[in-house]
Amino acid sequence: MLDLSSQSRNYFLACYSIALVQGDTILGGTIRSRTLRHYINDAKQLFTALKVPTLVHGNTDYTDIVYDAVKKYETVENRRNMISDSMMTWLLFSSKKSSLDSAVSAMVDWIILGRYTGYRKSEWCQSSQTSFETVDEWPGKPPRAMMLGDFTFLDKNERRISFNKKCLHDNIHHVIIQWRFQKNGQNGEEVTFTRDMINPQYCPVLAAYRICLRALRLNVPRSDPIAVFSRKDNRLFITDRLLTRILREAAMAVLNLGPDDKELSRWSTHSIRVTAANLLHRARFADSFIQKRLRWRSTSFLGYLRNTIYAGVQHSKGLQISDSNLPPMSERVYRKEEPHETIVALST
Repeated sequence: MLDLSSQSRNYFLACYSIALVQGDTILGGTIRSRTLRHYINDAKQLFTALKVPTLVHGNTDYTDIVYDAVKKYETVENRRNMISDSMMTWLLFSSKKSSLDSAVSAMVDWIILGRYTGYRKSEWCQSSQTSFETVDEWPGKPPRAMMLGDFTFLDKNERRISFNKKCLHDNIHHVIIQWRFQKNGQNGEEVTFTRDMINPQYCPVLAAYRICLRALRLNVPRSDPIAVFSRKDNRLFITDRLLTRILREAAMAVLNLGPDDKELSRWSTHSIRVTAANLLHRARFADSFIQKRLRWRSTSFLGYLRNTIYAGVQHSKGLQISDSNLPPMSERVYRKEEPHETIVALST
């Protein structure tokens, strides 16, 4: 580090900041912005003692960018974390150890589907295991959450399939999901999802298939919600409380969080909608695409986009900082210069 420029040393500290935010600390837990600032200030003092500054006049302090992002995130009210890749791996493993109609298997199917649909809590689960919420102002007081009739399966030629217990998933390639009742007033909206042939364990169509098949196995009336599971031969509804608990169990298992860690409050049923928005954003889809696919009427979803680990990785790549945290200048690889940059370089 002594032979590098001050800006390069600052890049190094920015990488260090991101690592700390990701939980790469002495105790292996996440830290708040104030603690992050102490870490970085101590590191800067070390460089100062060696008489090699991390900043000179006119340079950008990239550690401030990271710090400001973390501090701003902490001020967001009722914020929820997305379900990370490592948490999803843990959830999938847990479901494979459980019976097909268990609470764990049922909830994981809804989480997989939710990564695509980004549904709101009221659109699929309940607050009670034995009763469900209805839309009292509608004729017949239908359930607010999804029913079997809200799912339409199609084959590879987009022909409708009559769904029953004998339906084979090999014949299903698309599912159309209808939202009869929505918070934004766009009632009856339909969204089509297509089968993921490359990553079947994360496929929304197969998850929908398992959800509907489970509802038939458990003899759910067509007038009732289908987010159900079986316990001791009793058919019960998945609740907000159950889903929140399994998400926090996943967080504790893979993120080294204790049962009393305040960080756990950042995972709840709403994390599904946060995850759906962040996954599309991480895949670099346009804001208009995210807004349309996840059924927003405005750009309020921008408040859901978090400074996640994945955003940190993309930021580092964008700044051309390698995984080895700023190797010697001679070993770095940069993008090719644009034509206009070459002309400027020649002129100088």
